[in-house]
Amino acid sequence: MAEEAVAAERLHLWDRATLEEDAWLIHPPSSWPATESGVTGRLRSALSDGPGLVVLRGLPLAGLSDQAGADLCRSVVSLAGTPRPHESTAPLDHLLTSARPNRGPAPGDPDGASVKAVALASHTDRAGPPRPPRVLALLCVRPAPTGGESLLVSGHTVHDRLAADRPEVLPTLYRDFHFGAERHLARTGPVFFRADGRLDVQYNRYQIERGHDAAGEPLTPAQVEALDAVDEVLDDESLFLRLALRRGDLLMLNNYTVLHGRTSFVDHHDPLRRRCLARAWAD
Repeated sequence: MAEEAVAAERLHLWDRATLEEDAWLIHPPSSWPATESGVTGRLRSALSDGPGLVVLRGLPLAGLSDQAGADLCRSVVSLAGTPRPHESTAPLDHLLTSARPNRGPAPGDPDGASVKAVALASHTDRAGPPRPPRVLALLCVRPAPTGGESLLVSGHTVHDRLAADRPEVLPTLYRDFHFGAERHLARTGPVFFRADGRLDVQYNRYQIERGHDAAGEPLTPAQVEALDAVDEVLDDESLFLRLALRRGDLLMLNNYTVLHGRTSFVDHHDPLRRRCLARAWAD
């Protein structure tokens, strides 16, 4: 492996105790991006040569509709790569909100917050074809009143933990799995793979199980053991950066090095006050 690739890989290795805030948090000036101030270079470096994540704190959302927030998210992610077109058949897939409630506020719910959403397991986005996107951007238009924190973990750290504790499962994780069941999203690939001397990661246990069911190829005992080993590492909360995104925070991830998840949350009954994230992908 080239020395440059080795050095970059070390920077992708982090956990909650070793990751410093200065490595990922940026406060852009009010004139940015109209006036270049070094922010673009910093965010690109954080994604490719740093921890693989960056938060731009306090983007101006006053007076913007949710759709305008989504447009802003797409505009900013274009600074890190070429934005992908909306790939879902759902017309608002770029605006992520909780499901509409089918009942009134429950007794004791604060501010009528009665919509509950379960936690999301750690994963990378697939969003094909032809391959998973390189960059994921999530702009917090409105946070949930309770919960809904982002959970971020280095895929390189997961790999190194497996190499130290469960090396026998790594060969299986470097072989192909089926991801997803939908015709326009399903693909085949490994969990860990190296490209140009660099370690890349793609993982979504739920979509792998769906993919193998759809393909009529049940997971082998060795594959189940390997995926269970990954999930055991992902059960270690000390590896995760836990972020409560504020309104105007834009989280950008290298989707090939960082896995993301979310804690459960309780949301507002009023749709106009409901948690909302704008999502965009780029290559």
